[in-house]
Amino acid sequence: MDLAPQVDKPNVGDTVTISEYLVTRIDQLGGGGRQPIYGVPGDFNLQFLDFIENHPRLDWVGNCNELNAAYAADAYARTSKSLATLVTTSGVGELSAINGVAGSMAERLPILHIVGVASTAIMNSSKVLHHTLAATRSSYSAFANIAREITSAQAFLQSPEGAGQEIDRLILHAITNCKPVYLSLPTDLVSVKIPSAPLKKPLPNAHEIRGRIEADSTVFANENEKQKAYEAVADEITRLFRDAKNPIVVIDACALRYGVEKESQALIEAGNMVFFDTPMGKGAIDHSHPNFGGTYVGAVSNPIEVKELAEASDLVINLGALSSDFNTGGWSGTLGDKKVIELHSDFTVIGYARYPGVPMRVVLPKITEEFKKFAKPDPTKAEKFINAKKARHECSFGVLNKYKGNLDTPITHDWFWPRFANGFFQTKDVILTETGTSSFGILDVNLPDKVTSISQVLWGSIGYSLPAALGASIAARDQGRRTILFIGDGSLQLTLQELATMLRLDLKPIIVVLSNDGYEIERKIHGETAKYNDISHIDHQLLLQALSPPEGSKQKRVEHQSLQVKTKAELDRVLNDKDFASASKLTLLEVVMPRNDSPHGLLLQAEMSAKINA
Repeated sequence: MDLAPQVDKPNVGDTVTISEYLVTRIDQLGGGGRQPIYGVPGDFNLQFLDFIENHPRLDWVGNCNELNAAYAADAYARTSKSLATLVTTSGVGELSAINGVAGSMAERLPILHIVGVASTAIMNSSKVLHHTLAATRSSYSAFANIAREITSAQAFLQSPEGAGQEIDRLILHAITNCKPVYLSLPTDLVSVKIPSAPLKKPLPNAHEIRGRIEADSTVFANENEKQKAYEAVADEITRLFRDAKNPIVVIDACALRYGVEKESQALIEAGNMVFFDTPMGKGAIDHSHPNFGGTYVGAVSNPIEVKELAEASDLVINLGALSSDFNTGGWSGTLGDKKVIELHSDFTVIGYARYPGVPMRVVLPKITEEFKKFAKPDPTKAEKFINAKKARHECSFGVLNKYKGNLDTPITHDWFWPRFANGFFQTKDVILTETGTSSFGILDVNLPDKVTSISQVLWGSIGYSLPAALGASIAARDQGRRTILFIGDGSLQLTLQELATMLRLDLKPIIVVLSNDGYEIERKIHGETAKYNDISHIDHQLLLQALSPPEGSKQKRVEHQSLQVKTKAELDRVLNDKDFASASKLTLLEVVMPRNDSPHGLLLQAEMSAKINA
């Protein structure tokens, strides 16, 4: 997680309040830039929020609800490649956020969840307090137990002793392990003083510690034994690579999360190997790289030549694998039948042997140097690679040519995604795709260089992507990048109120609403004509106006636009419009599409999901 240089040592006295300590640490991670804080106020966190509001570089976002705040924090962490901070109140607030935090846990995002709780005196009493389960002390332990299940580390502050160390421990754990952490802050500790001395030493740069997970002390007896294990694993991988005729690399989710994209590309180039990404690893290495073979999703791979190319290999080096059903085409690939090496954040697998405490951050540099000695002949000259490359080109340009001269027809997915990919997407865009038709549609196209692709492939909580676009837009604005969201009309209805927050903050994402009359992915899995897959019909063209402040309001009205297209010709004209492409204002583009039309990959995955659910 590359961050800007740390700010100067804070000018503080011998002591600071716990809240001052906490906001100073959050500020330091921003490297002198502004830091957004996501959340919703509640009576147990209000005193702490004063410290955020009074800080010169912390910006309180103020979300419409806690779930949306958690979604936004998740996407901010993905886009900024840094820690995101979420603040809720005890019980009702934290439980509202729990789905979003669990998604960050599943998909490996560093979130600091700060929960304002009742005073220590109240929590240790027998009094029944609001926002609890009316069960006195066990109410608080219930919430703590939930937090233990869906976050990677927790601190339940009960006194000022060690509070600073606990805060530092959580922040370092979140960044190193790329997972959410939980901090409960009682109201009577908010302004209690603690030593400030640790603040004079900034925390390590996040990029330096991300993924550098220390092996458990029980794994290696001593440093010498650990180094021997590193060398033995590197030697065995090098031997397998040397003997392989057609090795490939598959780059997956955790290579992105733990920040080894550059090291992964160096390995690919050292060994001169073809590489593939996955739905969760899409765009980790630029698709313009000459050795890119496509996005591998097992039997869902499109075109099928991508699957054939990948499965013709005799050695697979899988970087950061996260082998969930939607990330592997329902586990339909046959790469597992080959010799497979898996490099993970804190262990390595070679065939059936598992090596705990041997992480990819250590192994990658070692084997990269060795692979140079045994680099393979140019794999891009192989017939299967050439066939796959031609087929991928045909998937995009062939379809566009097919409809050329016949654009006054309904917009269909086979044309829609290639049209966006060829001529509209730009270098460094942040592209979000909602679970469903959008997340499958994006799989079939190549992305421009340095694009951030965000989709909740594993957790798959519908409605995630709109609040996520809020978080991504805040990070992208600081980076000078466009944010483009693709979301279905069904998912939109779960979280659309966060459009009001975008308007208040004058964020300018392009929001593409796929208006196809309901939950298309659910229809493809089960219940094609069932009423439970229908949704309420709303006028999307009125949304931005309805959620804008009224005339005379203290809140500034910002420029926005809403558009609707029904034919390929209409969409083509919009995508060619320079003002639209400039993303100079918040834009909602409603794309009316036929019911029951869907991307190729969704049809295949839905069939597999139906069988899995049977």
